[in-house]
Amino acid sequence: MGHDIRFAFRQLVKAPGFTAAAVIVLALGIGVNTAIFSLVNALLFQPAHYPKPKEVVQIFSQDKKNPKTFRGFSYPTYVDVRKQNSVFSDVMAHNLAMVGVGEKGATRRAFTDVVSSNYFAVMGVLPMLGRTFTAEEETPGRHAPVAMVSYNHWKREGLTPTMLGSTIIIDRRPFTVIGILPKGFTGTTQIFAPEIWLPLGVYDQVANDFETGNKEKLEDRTGRQFMIVGRLKPGMTQTTAAPMLKTLATNLEQTYPVEQKDQTFITETLSRFSLSTKPTSGNNIKRVAPLIFAMSAVVLLVACLNLANMLLARGTARRKEIAIRLALGGSRWRLVRQLLMEGFVLALTGGLFGLMLGLWSSDLLVASLTKALPIDMVWSTGLSTSVIAATFVFCFIGTLLFALGPALKLSRSAVMGDLKAHAGEDQVTKRWRFLPRNPLVVAQIAFSLALLTAAALFIRGANKAASVDTGLQTKWNYLVEVDASLATYDQTRSRDVYRSLEERLTGLPGVEHASISSSVPFGLIELDKEVQRAGAKPSPDHKPATAAEGLAFNANYNGVGAQYFATVGLPLLRGRPFTPAEAMRQVSPSVAIIDEVLAKKLWPEGDALGQRIQFAGNDAAKSNSVAGPETQVEIVGVVPATRESLFDNNPSGTLYLPFAGGFQSNVFFHLRFAPDSAPDPAATADVIRRTVREVDPAVPILSLKTFRQHLDGNIELWIVRAGATLFSIFGGLALSLATVGVYGVKAYAVARRTREIGIRMALGAQRNAVLGMFMREGALMLGSGLLLGLVLATGTGKLISGMLYGIGALDPLAFTIAPIVLGAAALLATWLPARRAMRISPMVALRSE
Repeated sequence: MGHDIRFAFRQLVKAPGFTAAAVIVLALGIGVNTAIFSLVNALLFQPAHYPKPKEVVQIFSQDKKNPKTFRGFSYPTYVDVRKQNSVFSDVMAHNLAMVGVGEKGATRRAFTDVVSSNYFAVMGVLPMLGRTFTAEEETPGRHAPVAMVSYNHWKREGLTPTMLGSTIIIDRRPFTVIGILPKGFTGTTQIFAPEIWLPLGVYDQVANDFETGNKEKLEDRTGRQFMIVGRLKPGMTQTTAAPMLKTLATNLEQTYPVEQKDQTFITETLSRFSLSTKPTSGNNIKRVAPLIFAMSAVVLLVACLNLANMLLARGTARRKEIAIRLALGGSRWRLVRQLLMEGFVLALTGGLFGLMLGLWSSDLLVASLTKALPIDMVWSTGLSTSVIAATFVFCFIGTLLFALGPALKLSRSAVMGDLKAHAGEDQVTKRWRFLPRNPLVVAQIAFSLALLTAAALFIRGANKAASVDTGLQTKWNYLVEVDASLATYDQTRSRDVYRSLEERLTGLPGVEHASISSSVPFGLIELDKEVQRAGAKPSPDHKPATAAEGLAFNANYNGVGAQYFATVGLPLLRGRPFTPAEAMRQVSPSVAIIDEVLAKKLWPEGDALGQRIQFAGNDAAKSNSVAGPETQVEIVGVVPATRESLFDNNPSGTLYLPFAGGFQSNVFFHLRFAPDSAPDPAATADVIRRTVREVDPAVPILSLKTFRQHLDGNIELWIVRAGATLFSIFGGLALSLATVGVYGVKAYAVARRTREIGIRMALGAQRNAVLGMFMREGALMLGSGLLLGLVLATGTGKLISGMLYGIGALDPLAFTIAPIVLGAAALLATWLPARRAMRISPMVALRSE
């Protein structure tokens, strides 16, 4: 074995050009697969950052009559579960909140996890510095100003040793840092992590519009603020725990028949990606991962086919060497082993460079994603045992793919024939009549076309996504996001600030209209409400089937100012806009504007204008508690439908309410500039910032951008673009490798057939005839590859159809462009060596050895 390795190195060193080309091809093929494995491993298989993760489960409160309905837990219910359960060693509660971090004027938004005092004990994690929260700090209303920070936060502050015990400003309140969590800890999820952890005792101080339904006090048993997580006792499983939890839920329902009506408890393993009061599986990523792996494997296959051709060509030049070794008594197995060792050394060398390339590219993708997300990412894509092992496996598989076939073929050498063969003659072997002359190159072209077509489909989808029609006319619009709650302002003061700010922004030079809204299309957070026709009173046991019977519809919700529709260019089809008094009056809303979709759902056969609606479900309870029973809202306008998100193919309808009546502290100000004003972006942004500071310097500007920049920064659009980029890389690599493969085969054919070309030309063949001969051979090879490739591309299109945006799996333009691009590249790769062949001098060719 050692002799084989040394001989392999000598052979590769003797052919530096071949070795360099082979290593580059393998580095690209293996690097792509290493990068994809690194990403998928981090997403799906990376072990949890806390001990014994199988013991840690989330507890869900499920409606027995409607098993698809789940809800959160109140603090008193959490305490009952913690004390009365017999299946968990301990149970903790937590929920996310969005807070403002920093001094006034420099406040930024951050996610925090508000947790019970035993949160870290249940997770089995200790801080690397400092301590965890005490039971006293968890007590409702205690308002203990203490916080724990993530390693990322500490790193952001320069890993200063004085962080522990220092003061951090959260929502304009000073908090003392009592602990720093270990590097890599992300809480109950993987990858995405809060930046700060706070005790439950401060929940009512930091709770905001991040979850609009969780505004109750901690002591209120009707609240649904928290998710609860437990660690199973040793030997306990989710299956054995299930009947005990059902018994516990039944006992609580008997004790609290109103608050716990129809509720039972189930458990699920913690989600790797999301925090929710209902179970989530993450199946979308699990479905996509194998497809991406398959596409990257095709790139490796194309690279191996390319290298197999190179080895066959090189092996032909070594026919005499192999024949001599066989004539001297060498066994065929010995030759195969030697040739495989040469291939494996090549694969390991290419794998080393591929490993570096893969890690670099995966880090680049993560950095791009980090910029698009508002939450910290803890991503471990660096060198690890699993990544190294995977790269080694790719090297081994690659060796079998590109070296085994040529080794077996070359070891079947005809000793006498090869010893007599002329060095300048190409060897012609028997092949099946209908098999192309270079089947490996044909396969390369076919697989390359499949990848190139997939890339074209994704690029087409990304282009459509980038030009998506939101239904709004916002070419000259700017968007300013602020949140007065981060300055600790209550609703009354926040409303006054927003009213003043709207007036000042409207008066800026060049501004035609300005208006406030509680949400924005393509934003991070969507608001919704359940509505039904006014007067509907379906019995609890009756399930209405139509709007007339009281069927409730879930609709997107937006609280807007009086000038909102003029500002965003959304015309009123019927009716009128809100008046300034309606928009800013602090009462329960009595008027609403709906879009065509919701109007059609509520009154499919009639006109919604002038009709009345009421809130349903939980939204009814919240509205009625403020404005009395059966609050009804009159529809005063109908507007066209808008797109709320990129994948919103079946809009549920939108309900617009006056902003003040449905107050949200996190708001957006839309500014519409006159087209002829042509504002300078930098100067305009500076004027807007200065105006906000003049109105109230304590209110932080969370974002300031044009509406186009807002759309471009959308996470869903990033996903579509990332998919297009990824498949473009796959397709580009496959195109390059296929082109190089075609060029290599034709260049080798010209070199090996030099004597034949010389004889043909000496016998009167014209130079154009020689060129045509090679071009015909190349065209036949290309045509066979394209034909097979179209079949593969059709199958690939069907496979990725669920990931495409706005186009079909058999998009004509994509299926036209991809073959043309690949065909042009392959014909160019054929023409270059053919052109060299037609310039060969017959006298020089005849003397060629």
